[in-house]
Amino acid sequence: MKIHPVLLGSVIAIALVLPGCAPPSGKSDTVAEGVILSLEYQTQGERTRGFTRLNDSKAVPGSGSWNVDARGRLTREFLIITRPQRPDLGPQVIPAHRLVSVQFGDGGIKQVDENQPKPAN
Repeated sequence: MKIHPVLLGSVIAIALVLPGCAPPSGKSDTVAEGVILSLEYQTQGERTRGFTRLNDSKAVPGSGSWNVDARGRLTREFLIITRPQRPDLGPQVIPAHRLVSVQFGDGGIKQVDENQPKPAN
């Protein structure tokens, strides 16, 4: 039996291309999920922003907010953030390549009152 190089090349090319043609499943594997203790990320202007669950303005990574109650789901592509105390806000999505640091956990803080005044220093 004689194998033609063109036929063999076509079969190999089809085998390499077909797996890439499958539609995406729409789900990304979750790397981490839960309460966000602190987050720092780069904006498009290369500035850093962030927030922390702690009620301490000095604990804010970059510029941002403190005393924030947030939940997150980190995938390989995105961090998806929801704010349970702010149902008027939709999810915030940050591309993973913009993340500087993200720390999950409640930090021992079981409840956050986002309306607390700025702590006295």
